[in-house]
Amino acid sequence: MSGTISAKTLPSRVLVDADVFYSFLVSDEFSTHAESLFERADKGSIKLLTASEIYDDMICALGSDNKELGAVAELLQDLRKFPHETLPTTLDVASEAVAIYTRFGGPRRLHYFDSFHVATAKLYELPIVTSDRFILRNSDRMEVFALDLREI
Repeated sequence: MSGTISAKTLPSRVLVDADVFYSFLVSDEFSTHAESLFERADKGSIKLLTASEIYDDMICALGSDNKELGAVAELLQDLRKFPHETLPTTLDVASEAVAIYTRFGGPRRLHYFDSFHVATAKLYELPIVTSDRFILRNSDRMEVFALDLREI
């Protein structure tokens, strides 16, 4: 399973990259697209799944934006409001993430946390919703389906 799929063919279950939650929480340029996805989940037309690494990813991303720990804690609590289910990082997922990061990771390429999101999508056979251009451009090579958040 690999390639890019369109929002018109959005399946009933997708893995959501951390950047979707991040965009919504910090109200960046993709926040309206993320909001649309969350509205679909609220209505029950789609089930949102995440890699368990999402929480550590969010803490690091918010911290690198110089958010104070209190603000980070509040934003993490806000994640409880979003309808999503967390998939565990198994040994198979971790091993696949290391393999993916070894092949595609590095500056201006795949980020460490994203290798876990991609590995989770791959092993659970789920399309991944992301705004990450590297993942979108290389989804075939990483053997995952990717959906551009901008198209939602």
